Amino acid sequence: MSFRNILMSLASVTLATVLVGCGPEYPKCDNDDDCASSERGKAEGKTFCLNGLCQQCKEDSHCGDASLECVAGSCEQIPGFCSSTSDCPGNQKCRGNRCGAECESNDECADGQECQGGSCVAKSECTADADCSDGQVCESGRCVSPSACQLDTVYFGYDDASVDGDARSTLQRNAECIKSRNLSVTIEGHCDERGTSEYNIALGERRARNASEYLRSLGVARDKVNTLSYGEERLVRECGEEGPESCHRMNRRAEMSIR
Repeated sequence: MSFRNILMSLASVTLATVLVGCGPEYPKCDNDDDCASSERGKAEGKTFCLNGLCQQCKEDSHCGDASLECVAGSCEQIPGFCSSTSDCPGNQKCRGNRCGAECESNDECADGQECQGGSCVAKSECTADADCSDGQVCESGRCVSPSACQLDTVYFGYDDASVDGDARSTLQRNAECIKSRNLSVTIEGHCDERGTSEYNIALGERRARNASEYLRSLGVARDKVNTLSYGEERLVRECGEEGPESCHRMNRRAEMSIR
């Protein structure tokens, strides 16, 4: 071998040795060894190669603490981590080292309680009025005496059976009362003294029927309402044919009674 060839061989060996001994410059890496062998990597605790960069971790076990998890190469505190229920706020319970709901089933609640929305609450007495004793209604899972609600009288214009603005407001309140208490009612149509008895019976029926139809439009069931007409037979005031309008108005009405 010539002297020149010997020099070229030595140069190649030297270059290969240099290349093998030099890895990527920190924090870049090709593998974990690049990070673990780096003085800066060891000093900063970044001895794992993740996506070409030296990081603290690649998986939770690298963090060495049950309260830490590996997030994008960094060891971070686990949100809601707990060792026991005493570490959790409020009524939360520790499950699998995580603070969570007070309960996940009724079995986790005390006697007389049930699990609702993750909390132990008193068991419901009822789900419907039928679960309660006579005279009581079911409200928010409890049997209670029904609070008072009033069925107000609806008034009409002269020779008119239409339901106007004031009448609608009254019927809306009555509808809420009927639905909330599951009432069955009778609507009685009445008239003032003017006009024939036959005409007033028919007018009173129209007033009762129109009030009933408006209640149904508000969600009151058809079978909860009956109608009848008394015409001019049951006056609130006796005004006479020539009496003042303010007197006659009180007689043009639809009254509601519970049946």
